[in-house]
This record gives sequence, structure tokens and C-alpha cells, in this order.
Amino acid sequence: MATIDLDGSGNLPANTLKQSTNPRGSAPNGNIYFDLTNGEIQLITADELATVDFGGGPVANPLLNSGGTAGGITARALYKFERQERKADEALRKYDYFMKGSFKFAGAYEMVNGRKIVAADVKKLRSSGMVWRAASGAVNRIYFGARSLGSVGATSQPYYQLAAGGAPTNTSYQGAVNEMIQVYGTTANGDTGAGNFDSRTYLALSLRTFGKNHDRKLLSDSGISAMDGFSAGFALGESNHLTTGGYTLANVYGGAQIAPWTGMTLEQYGAAQSRSGFVDGSANFSYILHNTNSGTLNEVVAYLDAIAQTDNDIDIGAGVINGKRAVTWYSYDAQGRIVTKQGLHIDNLPESDKQRIVQTDDSGTGHTYPFNVEVRIKIGSYPELDANAWFHVYLADGAGAQDFNTANAVTLRDASTPTRNAVKGLLSAFNGTTAIKYLTASKEIVFSYPYDSDTDGGLSAGVDKAIVVEVEGNGTATQKKATGTITRTAVVNISCEPEQETNM
Repeated sequence: MATIDLDGSGNLPANTLKQSTNPRGSAPNGNIYFDLTNGEIQLITADELATVDFGGGPVANPLLNSGGTAGGITARALYKFERQERKADEALRKYDYFMKGSFKFAGAYEMVNGRKIVAADVKKLRSSGMVWRAASGAVNRIYFGARSLGSVGATSQPYYQLAAGGAPTNTSYQGAVNEMIQVYGTTANGDTGAGNFDSRTYLALSLRTFGKNHDRKLLSDSGISAMDGFSAGFALGESNHLTTGGYTLANVYGGAQIAPWTGMTLEQYGAAQSRSGFVDGSANFSYILHNTNSGTLNEVVAYLDAIAQTDNDIDIGAGVINGKRAVTWYSYDAQGRIVTKQGLHIDNLPESDKQRIVQTDDSGTGHTYPFNVEVRIKIGSYPELDANAWFHVYLADGAGAQDFNTANAVTLRDASTPTRNAVKGLLSAFNGTTAIKYLTASKEIVFSYPYDSDTDGGLSAGVDKAIVVEVEGNGTATQKKATGTITRTAVVNISCEPEQETNM
């Protein structure tokens, strides 16, 4: 069944609402009960009363206790029903009416004369807002009707905040948002359950389901400056995340965390931290995502999504950052690149991912990286077992006489700043955290090469470079030479795998 509302002619559809002569818990025979003693309306849904007899025998109760537009009732339908019942029920007329209309198209109605809706039933109102007034006419409560307009997964749990950084409160139902949120309350007029607060100028609606693109909409996004007893829509929605869908939340953040996420932490610093290597030099950042296991950008994004949905402190530093209460940590630009939140830097990203990210500094300026190629040289198993194993990478054909296999051979240098490193050395001197990395799991030497700026060997910048790779051991691995070409692409793979030494 859908939400109970008026039809196109402004009437209640037949066999949807029936006044009960008894309250819930006392054999009710209808789905709406006017409690004249306590001045409350009860909305008796199918989970409490399975069937209702509208005169032709029992049928399924059409008033459902479910979210979105799959259940509940609008305030205007409830208002219409009271008008209908007061016409026929003289006993009901002996008492002040419960509801007053305000503006039907915005779902704006009032509970007047000190009347209320049972607290547990407020969540069953759809596409509606309400003002509750005391018998004197003074305002006791204001409920604002919030509706999501985008696609929301049926099992996703939206939540809202009534203050910037305030406590998150789950909506009453999973899936699409369509319910009334109390934004004002006062006990000054005798409504003891109203609370004492005024949050009419701030509302944040959020969706942070792991594996989905997160979304957050503020009251200001809807063009509303202050909430009142009406209903409005928010362009809140979610879609499948293209990069995090294959990861499990437990592995990324939680008790079953695995690599590379065991090496990811977020830290806020009191003094800004400088980071360099950008096209325009260096910049300052107050938030650093440590990435000691060299997780990919996709894996980092999964971590940022995971910490954004937990209602706990996610800062390993001295401060406190509540994941669920904080703003989202990244967005996408028109090119589909990840753009970090102002002040956030992600450390130790693979070179192959650096063209996919804009790092936003403390001032709000976005910084990009020059085009550096990630070169990966597969060396096999035997060099790692050889304490004397070394590697050396040369330009194959430099300008003039600067060629390999001559005394003028030029060693290739990486993209490190401010001082570039020669790509050579004993294998044992390198590991997964050095600028030139040796990755034991894949048996690869990995480094970044500054394609757009390198002029070593008298060659022009921004052109393909032929290289020679030498890997040799002295005891366990033999010698191996390989050639390759560094092109303007994200990753260049070269194989140079010595055999086991059997000649000694």
C-alpha cells in the first residue's frame, strides 16, 4: 500500500480510514482513534491491527508503519478524515477539534486546542509539517517535513543533524526520507514532552552507506532559510560507488582490518604540515591521511568512506573528530578526479594514481601533480635472496656520445623533490617506504619518473625514453639485462628477472 492521501478530487479514497471506538491495546476496530480524554490522535497501523472491517468484511489494514511513500498518512488526509467524522459523529463534536489546515500543498497543518498526535505515531506522517499549539494558541512544537528526492537504497540508513557538528539522529525508517522532524519545542505552555530548543535554521541530511557514493544536503541547499511547520524536498540520493564496491567494511575499518588499511590513519595537526611535489610547488595541510602501506587511491577512498560512517573519534592525534558528524572528506570534479576536503592531504599515493586527485590545502587551493610515470621493474625471486644483488637503470641512447655501453652512460633519476635519486643501488637498501621502493610481495622495484620535465642525457623533456635495466647478484642470482621504453602513461612495466646462480 502507498501513503494514504487525498485523491485528485480532494477526497479520501474509500476503505482507507476508519474511526476506532477503542484505543490501541483495547481491541481497536479502526485505524484512527480520537482520544478525547487525553486530547491525542492514535494512528493504529497494520503491525498493531492487521485487518479493518469497512462494512464488507475484514480487509488488510491499509495504514502501514513503513517508510518513504510505502506507508503512513499525510496530514491533509488526517485533517480531511476529522472533518468527515465530525460531520457524522455528534459525540466528537462535543469537543474542540484537533486539527487546523494551513497550506495543503506544502503539507502545512496545525494541531490546535492543546491537541497532539501520540509521540510514537508522529513518524507515520508523510509529506507533511506541523505546528502544535497549546489551548491558548501559543506554539508548543514545530515539526518540519523532510523528503529526499534522489534514489536511496532500501536498506540504507539516512540520518540528520540539527546543528553543525551536532549529534546524528537516524531517521525512523531505512530507505527514502519522508518524515517529520521536530525543530522547535518549549515546555513553557505545559507540553512536558516538547523539550526546550530551537533548531529551525540548520538541518543536515546525510547518507553514508559503505559501498555507495555518500551524500549530504543542508537546509541552505534547498533554498530555505528557516524551517517551520511545512514540508520540503532535498536532492539527497546515493549511487553505487565505482571504486569501493568490492571491499568489505570490516576489512577496511574495524576488527578485521587488513592491509593496506592497517597502515591508514587520519591525524589533525595543530601546526600545518608542508607537502611538496605539486606542479606549483609546496602547500600546507592540517589534516594528513597517513598511508604507510602505499594503498591505492581507490583503497584510500574506501577508508575515507569507512571512517565517515562511524559515530566515533577518527583522529589519532590529540583532537577529536567524530566521523559521522564531520563533513565528507572528498568530492569529485568535472573530470572525475577526487578532490580532497579543504586541508586534507593523502600521503604516499602510487604515482599511477596522482593524475586522479586534487589535494586541497588549508587555504582552499587545489594542487595537482606533474605527469610522473610509475615504472615497475619485475626482478623475480632470486635477487631478494642474494645479499649482494644490485640494480642499475640507464638511458639507452643519450644525446651525442651519452649512450649505454660507453663510458658516458647516463643513470636514470627518479622524480623525487627537491633532489632526484639515481635509480641504482644494492637491493637490500630499499623497501616499501623508500623513495625508490622494493615491494617484496610482487618482487618489483618501483619508482616515479618525471616524464614532462626530465632533460637528463641531453634529451628533450616530454618525450619517450628508451632505458636499459641491469639486475645482478653474486651468489644466488645471476645477471640480467633488459630494455624498455618509458612512455607518457600511468604505469610502465618491465621484466628483468635473473635466473638462479648455478655457476659458482
